Amino acid sequence: MKEELDKDIDQEIEPREMNPTEYRLLTLLFNFFRFPDGITLSSLRKIMEGFYDNENRDSDRRKLSRDIEELGALGFHIKYYPQKNGKDFVYVLVKDPLSKTLEFSEEELREISALLLRGYSEAPKYELYTAARKIFAGDLEYFPEIPESSEENSEEFGEAAFQILEALKNHTPIRIKYYKTFPEDSYLKEADPIRLIRKGGQDHYLLAYDREEKTKKRFVLPKILSVELLQGDPLYQARGAKKETEEDLITHAGLFPVHEPKNVEWICKEEGLVKAKLFLTGIKYAEEKNKLSFQSTNLEGLLPFLWRWPDAIETVLPEELNSVFRNSVKQISELYEKV
Repeated sequence: MKEELDKDIDQEIEPREMNPTEYRLLTLLFNFFRFPDGITLSSLRKIMEGFYDNENRDSDRRKLSRDIEELGALGFHIKYYPQKNGKDFVYVLVKDPLSKTLEFSEEELREISALLLRGYSEAPKYELYTAARKIFAGDLEYFPEIPESSEENSEEFGEAAFQILEALKNHTPIRIKYYKTFPEDSYLKEADPIRLIRKGGQDHYLLAYDREEKTKKRFVLPKILSVELLQGDPLYQARGAKKETEEDLITHAGLFPVHEPKNVEWICKEEGLVKAKLFLTGIKYAEEKNKLSFQSTNLEGLLPFLWRWPDAIETVLPEELNSVFRNSVKQISELYEKV
């Protein structure tokens, strides 16, 4: 087999030295590989001194154009684009003209995503929702998570989500139907949407300006039952005293401003450490072996973890948090006894 291959080799081609034109073309091509974002003629005159150094700049431009045509004939296609100053061009090597990809602007991606989400609201399909979420300009902060098996109220949820995205994009005031504990206790609230806040990749909040109370609030996204777009300009102006602060982005109940910051220490059991750290997502804590230290401005915001996993922690400080926990358990017990 090897002997057959050796017979097919053309013995008449002999290596020879490159002439000046071939050397210039090869050097030019390697420079295009070095600078994939493009090169200007001014840059080429500096890095290829001796090749493009004619006192007449137009002469060098014509020479470069001929060289680009030669490279194009060899399969290396180069395009040029005018710069903003209008005095120079950027020459860019087309990497692979046979494997072109579609490119969309951020606005186009948002519009396509909004159309998919509207289709989801009309005929809820999880695939439509995830497709819309994936191409929404790559910015998943604007999208809530929904479980794949979720079917209950999916049409209403899709419509509400679409309206919120539309309002965020166009800075449109909205009227929402919202509840805190039970859907039957819902109420209407007019607000200017500011942004969506994601907590831990799953929980989402709408940060909005309450037009009646004239303050910023966080609304739990799944508790928004319906959304109505309103006419007129928003009252919220993102500047001065109304501009966003770090406090606006707080999503952990343990950091809600209820009292002065208090030092908290949890010494966790080994199997409970991961659960505790997941619960504290959004709170800055220091970790030393199985001890987690942090500050809280709302001790009651830590109770959900203590209720659900009381055996995950060996020691809780301060004692005030223990007292708050015991009182809460007592109140819950009394309520169950009445039922």
